[in-house]
Formats: sequence, C-alpha cells, structure tokens
Amino acid sequence: MSAQFYECGFKAMSDLQIQVNINFSMLCVFLILYDVEFLLLFPFLFNISFVSIFEFIIFIVFIYLIILSFIFDLQYNTFN
Repeated sequence: MSAQFYECGFKAMSDLQIQVNINFSMLCVFLILYDVEFLLLFPFLFNISFVSIFEFIIFIVFIYLIILSFIFDLQYNTFN
C-alpha cells in the first residue's frame, strides 16, 4: 500500500511517487555545510592581525578538517 499524499486537505488526483537519489541529497547537505563553515571563517580572515598563534593553529586544523571531509565526500559520491 502506497502512502496517500494530501494537498490542502484534499486527496491528490494522481499517484505521484518521487524518488530521490541519496548521493545527490548527501552532496547537497555537504555543500551547504561547507558554505556555513566558510562563512564562519570570514571574521578570522579579516582580523588576522589580532590572532594569537594558538588561534592560528586551531584555524589551520579547522581548514585541514574541511579539506579532509571534502576529499571524503568526493570519494564517497564518485565511486558509489
């Protein structure tokens, strides 16, 4: 038995089944996360003269993790 979808309280006129590719949706989620992560990096880049060495090391580790997750995402979505 398929799910019954309702539009504005009325039963749908057609039996529409939407199939979404999981790789496409995962890629979209990762790209949105990358956008948010780079948005968080902008204040650091504009105030680099006020940054201590510890904050700079944390920044480099954060960039490394972003690049590592991007490589993992590319391999996962390319070879599956």
